[in-house]
Amino acid sequence: MNKYYEILGLKPGASEEEIKKAWKKMALQWHPDRNPSEEAKVKIQEVNEAYEILMGKKQAPREEIPNHGFRNPFDQFRNRGGFRMKARPLNLVVDLTIEDVFNGTTKKIIYNVNRTCGTCNGVGGTKKVCTVCSGRGFKNENNFAMGMNVFSMCNSCGGAGQIFAEACKTCSSNGVVNQTESVDLKITRGITHASKMVYTNSGNDVPGANRGDIFFTINVLEHPIYTLEGLNLHKDEEISFIDMVLGKNIEVDTLDGRVKFTIQPGCEANTTFRLTKKGVTDDEIGVSGDLYVKIVPKIPKEITPEETQILENLRSSTNFS
Repeated sequence: MNKYYEILGLKPGASEEEIKKAWKKMALQWHPDRNPSEEAKVKIQEVNEAYEILMGKKQAPREEIPNHGFRNPFDQFRNRGGFRMKARPLNLVVDLTIEDVFNGTTKKIIYNVNRTCGTCNGVGGTKKVCTVCSGRGFKNENNFAMGMNVFSMCNSCGGAGQIFAEACKTCSSNGVVNQTESVDLKITRGITHASKMVYTNSGNDVPGANRGDIFFTINVLEHPIYTLEGLNLHKDEEISFIDMVLGKNIEVDTLDGRVKFTIQPGCEANTTFRLTKKGVTDDEIGVSGDLYVKIVPKIPKEITPEETQILENLRSSTNFS
């Protein structure tokens, strides 16, 4: 875990405010819109990952958890000593449009989650003392061949000392029931595809464990007009062939209203115009992308006989032959 602090230039145990401040500084330094180098592409991923892990928005990779090749034989008894494992997180995908990313929004997310059964309080039913082991959880048997007593776990109750007298009908002895819940998820402007948001202690209930978390993974949907690359937007704009030849002042639609700009005479097909700060704004770091408009010639599918004659005359002229 210390390596994530090192990536942000922090000491282990830094506060959330220090983590956020360091991340903003480095995100500005390595953001591809400001630093187009190959190194920046790698650095920005490292910086964002370190920030998400240290802020609890993302789990550290399992390989980051030390493993020395052996299993603690007392792990199964930890709950008896007051240590409780945390339930596995609930993973949900949130679909967003490019408009959602551009404007920011609040999404009502409806999901199914396991909650402790209210009828049996998570026990699974009514219990009684195991008659096989008299509630001890183990059996004591004489081994005459070895000349000693041998203790073994009771197979009837699995060492619990109790068995079900009657299973809970509400949860079928599972201790939990599945129910529908919802949350209003606030989406800030500039959130990126595949980024994660975490709601701690809001996930599944599991008997004998602490409640799990919910991880929301952002999925930005394809758009019929715009494509999104980082914070930059791209779109094609169809322009009359005549306007491309003669030039014209045009207006184009953006996600932030209509914008005017000039097509110079002799504009070639696929010429791209950059409209600064008309892309997506990232509220977290205060950086805005651009909108790139590619000019595409508009070819009519049907023309009149008069138009055909005009074009035939142009085809035989010097500049159009």
